[in-house]
Amino acid sequence: MLDLNTLYIVSGVVLLLSWFISFQVWRENKSVDGAFTNLLLPSLMLLALFSYSLYLYRVIDIKAGIASLIILSCSILSIHCLQRFFAINSIAIKLFNLVTVCCIIMFSWYTYGESNAHNRLLIFNLQRFLEGVMILWIMFTMDTSNHRFSKHIYLCHALIFITVYPIRTYYLMPLGTPELFKHEWFAIGAMVTGIVSPLLYALGMAYLCSERKALHFSVLKDKAQQDAELRGLFLSTMSHEIRTPLNGIMGSAQLILNQSPSAKVKPYCEAIINSSESLNLLIGKVLDYARLEQNAETGTEEDIELTPWLENLCLLYRPLAQQKRIDFKLNNNLPKKACYYFDQQSVRQVLINLLGNAIKFTDTGQVTLSVEVLSKAPLEHIVRFTVTDSGPGIAASEIEQLKEPYVQSDAGKIKGGTGLGLAISERLLNKMQSELNIESALDLGSRFSFDIRFSLGELSLVEQTKEKADTLTGLSVLLVEDLPLNQKLAIEFMAMDQHQVTLASSGEEAIQILQQQAFDLVLLDMNLPDFSGQEVVKKLNDIDHINSHTPILAFTASLSPDEVKEYLTLGIKDIVGKPIKLEKLRQAIFNSQQQSFSQTSQNVEDILFDASAAQSLSASFAQEEFNAIYDEFIMSLRDKLARCETGFEKQTDETIRTLHRLASTALQLGFNRFGLALKQSERDLLNNKLVFDNEYLKQLWQQSLTSYLKYAREQL
Repeated sequence: MLDLNTLYIVSGVVLLLSWFISFQVWRENKSVDGAFTNLLLPSLMLLALFSYSLYLYRVIDIKAGIASLIILSCSILSIHCLQRFFAINSIAIKLFNLVTVCCIIMFSWYTYGESNAHNRLLIFNLQRFLEGVMILWIMFTMDTSNHRFSKHIYLCHALIFITVYPIRTYYLMPLGTPELFKHEWFAIGAMVTGIVSPLLYALGMAYLCSERKALHFSVLKDKAQQDAELRGLFLSTMSHEIRTPLNGIMGSAQLILNQSPSAKVKPYCEAIINSSESLNLLIGKVLDYARLEQNAETGTEEDIELTPWLENLCLLYRPLAQQKRIDFKLNNNLPKKACYYFDQQSVRQVLINLLGNAIKFTDTGQVTLSVEVLSKAPLEHIVRFTVTDSGPGIAASEIEQLKEPYVQSDAGKIKGGTGLGLAISERLLNKMQSELNIESALDLGSRFSFDIRFSLGELSLVEQTKEKADTLTGLSVLLVEDLPLNQKLAIEFMAMDQHQVTLASSGEEAIQILQQQAFDLVLLDMNLPDFSGQEVVKKLNDIDHINSHTPILAFTASLSPDEVKEYLTLGIKDIVGKPIKLEKLRQAIFNSQQQSFSQTSQNVEDILFDASAAQSLSASFAQEEFNAIYDEFIMSLRDKLARCETGFEKQTDETIRTLHRLASTALQLGFNRFGLALKQSERDLLNNKLVFDNEYLKQLWQQSLTSYLKYAREQL
């Protein structure tokens, strides 16, 4: 049985915790109706507990009914909190308050007038039950779509009231007065009243306020986005409208300057032209900034050889630097023929802004543009661009503010400008997952730098490939493969080494092509829709064709000792295992063109998910394509396994082909253990073992999928 003294102590601790929660909620949400009223609830409950302690320890002669009367009064406050929060104006709440007041009066009478414990119990339980019904009514009649979690808390609270107090009445009413206070359901009611209810009230209001604040922030965010779009639209429209008459002013002033013989007119015309050019520059900057705010997308990436691109850019600024008699240098520390895919328009605009500022603010000394590679990965480099000047420098207190629009340093206010150049540069860099770093001090010049991750362009890949002694380039290759994923991967990998690839999707098509066109190499899948790879080789050996001496590589996931022996017996030069790996493919191609033979088979590690396979794929595909490959395989797998289960006895050949394709794809995607199991099922059917354990495959797939999802979450 629950001990009332223990409940008394625990209730005190919980009420203090509820008070602190309610106080924090009120302090952070003072403007929310109902938050302050909710703070009064634990305060009054603490008062009720204090009055009960006076009765319990006989400090003064006071009846325990005082505590119950305070709790009944709190019931009106609890419903009032919800009424204020949801702005409810209903006669139901007024009726509830009236009934509660009547219960308080009747409870007082049976406490201080005609003392009757059973009537007090009945009145108290009835009022608590009605409070639960009232909370339930509010939660179901009000729009709580934006308050789902808090709604669940209040519903739980209401259900406890509706369930506990009727049961309490049922068990306690037949008992005599002494037994009534000793029964466990009396203690359960005390626990709900003094512990569960106050805590749920505090948590419910806390989540109501939190969810309303989140909704408010969401509305403010949407409004701010709409305001930004409208502001950008306004700026771009006004800039365009101003630029049209401005061009007319500049053109007219130039005509007057060229045609008027008067020397007095010349300075006025030049002043008009210079002022118009300054205004035109300002409009251009505003237009650029407005366009950036409206368009969240980056520009088009192009394959650019960076060194000549930088030299051409610097040609624009050398005359300006010479005019001011300052040195302008380009320190290019890039690899030979460095070529990258990047958004050249965005990078160009950032460098133009930085170089233009550096030359404008530097009166003596030099301006330097430095470019270097910070780190190298197989298919990408991180490149740092740095613009250094010997200008007046920037105070430390001004540096961070310079990235905001229309903000200028003290030197900028003297030299003039829009205050938009660095803001535009920062936003462009953010779209390229970079940021602008500023280092400066007064009278010591400034240093502006940013790092960008560039994918290697075609020329860099060629240069990188030439560094490898065992890599051949520029071969003519016939790829015989029916699986789209393997087709794309093999073509992508061979394109890195400048191989010219011709594609055949079936054995018959491959035989026809080999009779018509000469190749340096044939990469042959050993399980095609019409023939096996072995049958293709045998058919080629039986006919005369121009590729009779062309080496053939087996492209397969079937690498059992017997199968490998069969491939070699047929005269296949080398073996490329699935899942395909770039280095393995390069080595096999290199071996195929040599006199000596070197087998390039591949053992698949027996693990649920091979992360290296996913990393290899992610380097070859865009993120959307990468996700689509895995999604398509995962979504379609169960249906394909079900078809194999129903058709393996009657449609054995079709099932074997399906299993082969599934196994190849699974291994390529890194589901090694699952792919090996599919491969074993394929071998069993090939050996006329009509057994297909779909339950084991489904269980193994579930484990493999769990391992993959864990890897995907780690990447996020």
